[in-house]
This record gives sequence, C-alpha cells and structure tokens, in this order.
Amino acid sequence: MAILSITEAARLFGKSRTTLYKYNKSGALSFVQGDDGKPAVDMSEMLRVFGSVHGSAVHNSQNEQFNTSKLGNEHGLLAEKVAALQEVVRRQDELLRKADDREKWLQERLERSQQQIQALIHQPPEQPEALQKRKKWWPW
Repeated sequence: MAILSITEAARLFGKSRTTLYKYNKSGALSFVQGDDGKPAVDMSEMLRVFGSVHGSAVHNSQNEQFNTSKLGNEHGLLAEKVAALQEVVRRQDELLRKADDREKWLQERLERSQQQIQALIHQPPEQPEALQKRKKWWPW
C-alpha cells in the first residue's frame, strides 16, 4: 500500500492531524518514517483504524497528484533496482569469463605436462659414461 504523510492521511480520511497523533500516542495507529524522514502512515493502517476513506476526499485532485507522484517515485526506485541488478549480472559475467580463461590456461598447461611425461616415458634411458666403461677395482 501507499505511504501517506500525516497531512495527506488526515485530509483523505477526514480527521485532524492532532487526532492522528493522539491515536499514534495511544498505540492504536502506528507511524512509519516517510521518504523525507518525517512521520508518515501506511494506507492499510489508516483503513484498519478508521475504515473507509472519507467520501469527499476520494476524488480530490491533490490525492490524484499524490498517487501519480508516488507511482513516479516507485518507478524511479524500480529503475534503480533494475540498474543495480544489471550491474550485478555484468560483474558475474565478467567473473565467469575470467574463470573460463583461467580454466582454459590450466587445461593447456596440463596437456603440456602430460606430453612431457609421455616423452620422458618413451625415451630410452641414457647410459652414463661411467657405467659404459667400467673399470675394475683391482688393477691386475
């Protein structure tokens, strides 16, 4: 539901601001903090406490302007959230690309190592010169 300023809620429900503050102080009506940091009240809370909206205030042009501005504000917040999520997706794509590059590099390195191992396995052992010309221990 929409968040209403105290003035807007009082006008919409045909109550005074003082009445709303008294209800809040007694605990019958709870306030929230508005976008501007001032006390505000949720429309559903007003409906819970006072019932239906005051008849003459429903078609008030100020109320329509309020709803339009709230929708514009919500649209702006949603646009910001979409932009933030797009940035998260971009970062994740970048991390995935880096991980793929790292995996490719490691795979190439593994293949080179396996080739070197195979080359060493199939290479005939070299005989050191000392073993080829064996000298006897006793000179005679």
